[in-house]
Amino acid sequence: MRILYLLYNHRDSLTEFGNNPKINLSWVDALFEEILKCDNITIGLVVPVSDHTVQKSQKNDITFYGLPDPAEKGTLKKAYKRFTRAAVNLRINSYIPEVVEDFKPDIIHVFGSENPFGLIATQIKIPVVIHLQGYLFILKRKWFAGISKWEQFIYASLKDLLLMRGCYNDSFTFNAKAETSALIIKNCRYFMGRTRFDKGIVSLVSPGSSYFHCEEFIRNEFFEKKWDLPLKNEITCFSILKGGSYKGIDLLVEAFLLVKKYSDISIKLQICGVSEDEEIVRIIKKKYRKVIKTVDIEFLGKLNPDDLVDRLCNSNFYIHPSYLENSPNSICEAMALGMPVIATKVGGVSSLINDDVEGIMVQEGEPYALAGAILDLINNYEKARELGRNARVKAFKRHYPKDILENLLSIYDAIITDNRNKEVSRNTGDLSFSSLK
Repeated sequence: MRILYLLYNHRDSLTEFGNNPKINLSWVDALFEEILKCDNITIGLVVPVSDHTVQKSQKNDITFYGLPDPAEKGTLKKAYKRFTRAAVNLRINSYIPEVVEDFKPDIIHVFGSENPFGLIATQIKIPVVIHLQGYLFILKRKWFAGISKWEQFIYASLKDLLLMRGCYNDSFTFNAKAETSALIIKNCRYFMGRTRFDKGIVSLVSPGSSYFHCEEFIRNEFFEKKWDLPLKNEITCFSILKGGSYKGIDLLVEAFLLVKKYSDISIKLQICGVSEDEEIVRIIKKKYRKVIKTVDIEFLGKLNPDDLVDRLCNSNFYIHPSYLENSPNSICEAMALGMPVIATKVGGVSSLINDDVEGIMVQEGEPYALAGAILDLINNYEKARELGRNARVKAFKRHYPKDILENLLSIYDAIITDNRNKEVSRNTGDLSFSSLK
């Protein structure tokens, strides 16, 4: 079987044409690590590159294709592109037929509907399956959930506003991407996901399509170590976030302010994925300028897997405060370590955690609920340990590589067979119609 993967990730995080052939995306690397163990499987990977021609290389049994996606040069040109809301580069798709002709895949696996790659499903006969991640056309409704539109505007720097960049202006280009995402899901025939949230949206937006349940691989580092942190005088909470306001950074701040107000517990928060100099941090500091210094928050930026595992194992709780999620791997990784997890009950998160069994679920945007859950687990730390133990058991079962791999390959086979049968049916129908003329 020949599988062509399409990954539209930011070019700066990819190292496919450097000395290190890893993608530097944990779940993608974990998938490839397992699938490369299979006989009779050939992998191709398509990614955007900062070049003007199609690139090709072979490393670690993977054929890499780089599609031209050069960055816009010049500050004014970039600002104009953002001003015209030209958020989706559809030109990159024009190179895909060339890659398909060269690689000759049996199936194409597209990571996410948030990028234009999924549009090729309507342009080629080879079956395309969308690996569902987020839903931009739903997520756009949550863009200003935690930090209002007015706050994102007045707390933005004048330079960012003039150059049409930053959180406030990103909401407009985000809307353009959301329209593309909705179009992809509407027109694609095959999907794979792992939550009830996934399945429901596909049933609604793309009736008649085929949905397959498939769990995701997790890096080995999260199974090799085990969380077992005793209760100390100082409590450490850990979160993994991105820079978007909908990720709930404001909820963390408000909840920790309440913990400080209603208890004398020494508590600190570490946030991975967001650095001190990012705009969202500056906005938060302005929004809560009178009280922010009373909360002990450390912004760690990006961490490598070993450092991330070490930080998690030295934290008491993992907190996921987002206003909307589908199936965040960060929660699954914390569960694999056996950590107590507190998460907002949004999107597909309830498919990952059974409330009060493998973690605690709280209402989105409710700082009192989150603060109360933190204090409850501090005061009932044995319960927290039990939640962590249950979470680890569930994670080991859910993310067992052999089971996931067998299911994934069976999904590929089913899609290829179904697509072949439909092609035969269509061709037969064409011949019958022609014979009537």
